[in-house]
Amino acid sequence: MNSISYELDKNGIAILRFNNPEGSANKLSLEDIAWMNEFLSNIDGQLDMIENKDEIRAVVLYSDSNSSFLDGGDRREYLNFTLADEGRTYSLKAQEVTEKIESSRAPFIAAIGGACLGMGLELALACEYRIASQNSQSYFGMNGIVSGLIPCAGGTQRLPRLIGTREALNLIVSGDTIDSDDAKSLGLIDEVVPEELLLDLSLERALQISNKEFKPQRNYFKGIQHTIVNENPIARKRLFNDMRKLVKKDSQPSANAPIMAIEALEVGMSSFNRGLHVESVYFGELVVSTATRSLIRTQMALEMVKEGPGSSATSNHIQKIAVVGVNDLGNEIASLAAGADIRVRLKCSDDNEASAGLKSCYDHFKEKYENQEISEIEFEHKFDLISATLDYSGFKRAQIVFECVEEELKTKLDSLKEIEPLILEDSIYLSSSLVFPIAGLAASSIRPDRILGVRTFNHRDNSELIEISVIEETSIDALSKVLEFSKRLGKTPIVVKGGTGSYTTRLELAYFNESLNLVGEGVSLESVEEAMIRLGFEEGPFKTMDEMGIDIVLKASNIIYQVQGDKIKPHPSLGLLVSNEKLGVKSGQGFYKYHRGQGRFDKSVYKFFPVHSERAEGLSSKEIQERLMLAMVNEALLCLEEGVINSPEEGDIAALLGLGFPAVVGGPFNYVDSEGAGEILKKLHNLSVKYGTRYISPVLLKDISVSGNKFYDD
Repeated sequence: MNSISYELDKNGIAILRFNNPEGSANKLSLEDIAWMNEFLSNIDGQLDMIENKDEIRAVVLYSDSNSSFLDGGDRREYLNFTLADEGRTYSLKAQEVTEKIESSRAPFIAAIGGACLGMGLELALACEYRIASQNSQSYFGMNGIVSGLIPCAGGTQRLPRLIGTREALNLIVSGDTIDSDDAKSLGLIDEVVPEELLLDLSLERALQISNKEFKPQRNYFKGIQHTIVNENPIARKRLFNDMRKLVKKDSQPSANAPIMAIEALEVGMSSFNRGLHVESVYFGELVVSTATRSLIRTQMALEMVKEGPGSSATSNHIQKIAVVGVNDLGNEIASLAAGADIRVRLKCSDDNEASAGLKSCYDHFKEKYENQEISEIEFEHKFDLISATLDYSGFKRAQIVFECVEEELKTKLDSLKEIEPLILEDSIYLSSSLVFPIAGLAASSIRPDRILGVRTFNHRDNSELIEISVIEETSIDALSKVLEFSKRLGKTPIVVKGGTGSYTTRLELAYFNESLNLVGEGVSLESVEEAMIRLGFEEGPFKTMDEMGIDIVLKASNIIYQVQGDKIKPHPSLGLLVSNEKLGVKSGQGFYKYHRGQGRFDKSVYKFFPVHSERAEGLSSKEIQERLMLAMVNEALLCLEEGVINSPEEGDIAALLGLGFPAVVGGPFNYVDSEGAGEILKKLHNLSVKYGTRYISPVLLKDISVSGNKFYDD
């Protein structure tokens, strides 16, 4: 569907408006590109301006949306490409549009309000003049790298010629975005104006430029020293080589895109047209690659999940909460809630705990103030929203009670029994647990419809996932308010059916268990960690277990084992490690030894396994990756089959945000699509023959394999 509208004002200035009819971010579709090519051809084919009243004297590119000028190409269409030549043809058509804009007899002016990314910025670069609004939602970037792509409409050639080689490389290879002021100082845009003046001033500039009354003045010369150091052939060669070395440190498959972007820029420095050719060829190769397709599916799934229930929650129903459990999680929730202008009451066991909890929250806001994220007044105001109590005073007015006490069922039941009679009938009780089913707590509640389970991921830095467990009795009103609350905390909520172990817990324990089995078979801890980091995980399974607490992993494994049976039987090494006080980071030793914040492998842990690493089978990194990925994939398939999760997209995003799955893998369901359901089925069968029931595939996978369907409909 064409998302471009066209109008001509009395002065002969054409306004091309980008407005997505679906109401989300503006994307340039194949139809839009074809329309623009025809429009540009018509401009150049028009008669003399003086003789034609309908003559287009200049063109302004504009969007009515304050949040999206043009966010690039429509990635959904990229998934339809099956051959590199299709991707290259797409790039050539996009390049044709920008070349026609640049050479058009009617000057083009980009009036940029909102996000200007990817192909949107490439179109703007081809314009004669660029004006941006002073709007917090106006930002600029060549962000194709995050999708495993490079610019495709001449961006690799025009950007370095406008702002400099080093600056262009940094912008393209990093995928970073910059605001209007930074874009102005960099030379990317010509003017920054108040949002309400953007269109009027752009029309005025268009008329002035077409009448030759105004000539764009660009004086972004950064000095002789800068030019000598950065813009001579020797310096450029060194710059390109240095950038390649930096990029090659990233061994993930998505590293192909940065390398190809660097090569396109380097070729283009000697020949603009040859640079365009390389750009189109490389874009074609990348757009059909497995890594890029996984990245695109992941981003689309994330958008779908974020647009799900609770995504548009803008009301402030929740004004006060209480937090029970002064620990890392409790302090984090208290700080995030106060940061969202929600009053918080911390329940503490003694004065020391109260002081520690308040200090943690104070440090949270102090860091934000020092990083200039909030003002001094905001710092004081938000911290003042948090208060501590040694009893349950103040709980009566709490609309949500967030319980995050010790991972013991009796402790959790005792907390519920004490608190529930003190709170309002419509208050919501959230219980944080790694493994205990929320149904067990709800069965002991006087208001089971207001009891929900949550799992957060405070062991994983900056994780935005929050997993919400519900039961059949859960009130729609309660769930709606929890989704709203989660969104205000800056979290992405995933709703799962409450059971023994949430979706992410089940995947994580399968992952940990298989990692321990590998070491028990003789594979070294280092080999397992390195294999998963090479695949794209930020850390290996043993580092994650240390951070969570090996005692917590053991406790969760034992509870899951009681329900799941031998499929996830706790490895005996866990009990031995715990009995020897090797609990992970909190005890200073686990699979790693921790000293002054640094961790290194503790080789003494091998004595808790049946064999030592010296007797390893010699599994390759790929075989290790496959064993661990298939353990998680199998559990994810079972969760979808059992209705624990609602969709493959939610399952993949939970794995991505909560478990650290690499975006280039895209989650367990995307992994199945990429490898092929039939291939996954065959590999699981072979592993089940060798290792037993934990690798027996669910019926769902067999059905998908036989039907030839996929989890994602490209």
